[in-house]
Amino acid sequence: MWDLNRLRMWRAVVSAGSVTAAARNLQYSPASVSQQVIALQQTVGFPLYRRVGRGIEVTEAGRRFAEETDPLFAESTRLTRIVDAIRSGPRARITIGCPSSIAKEWIPAVLREAVAHHPDLQFDILTNEPFSGADQRRPDIEISSEPGHADPQPVARYRSEHLLDDAYVLVLPQAHPVAEHPTVPVAQLQDLPLLDLDVQGSATGDVIDEVMRAAGITPLYVARADDHYGVRAMVAAGIGVAPLPRLAVRDLPDGLTTRPLVDPVPHRRMVLRIDERIAHLAHISSIRDAFVRVADETAADAEAAGSS
Repeated sequence: MWDLNRLRMWRAVVSAGSVTAAARNLQYSPASVSQQVIALQQTVGFPLYRRVGRGIEVTEAGRRFAEETDPLFAESTRLTRIVDAIRSGPRARITIGCPSSIAKEWIPAVLREAVAHHPDLQFDILTNEPFSGADQRRPDIEISSEPGHADPQPVARYRSEHLLDDAYVLVLPQAHPVAEHPTVPVAQLQDLPLLDLDVQGSATGDVIDEVMRAAGITPLYVARADDHYGVRAMVAAGIGVAPLPRLAVRDLPDGLTTRPLVDPVPHRRMVLRIDERIAHLAHISSIRDAFVRVADETAADAEAAGSS
């Protein structure tokens, strides 16, 4: 039988490079760690280390031995979780689907609040834009983007709630000539090299397609990407300019700026959907309330920015 405490100490020594540093990290005395390492070396029957001056040098065999213990500690952690689940019941696992902009801007605040009130919850966060189709397993809770010009789309077995209208802005370099104007008419995009947040089809892309049809233009796209971070990086590189939702541009890198798009104003509808089979549960209601609060805060911030 392996002594997990001795193995843990040896792993710490290998990681830290010395007994003294490992003892400090583990909150043990150096003498205690040294005694356990000596005992472990006697158990394995080959040198784990060699003395070098007042310190030690880990042998190749000792390093390999430490690495080979990884599966043992992973299994120990798994077994501990099983025991906890048997003792106190399984932890609720909540799957949340959302666009990447929501994952960055809203999810941290929502989960912080949820975990504070329900510490036993576990979360899987999945990005859902572009959505890969009807065969994909739908999450327990979902924030979906819908084109603002289209009617709301109900989803069977889900309760839907309108959270926010997210207007689009044009992301461009601060030195770009168009940045001299307070707003940018959609028709003006006809003459600009554009970057498209739409490769496989998405609500975000549908919004821009519709307003361009409304403005009677056919855009010139120089590149497309599914992720707004990639699009922003291409704007920064001077490849083109990009119409993006406000939620995707709240922390632009230096050198970039935004201008509101008008005539018409493109926007997407952010909708909260909750599986009706679990909507009545207290922790689900708590998560729903948190999403509503952060959406209201976002709307207030956008209103303040627009009036400033």
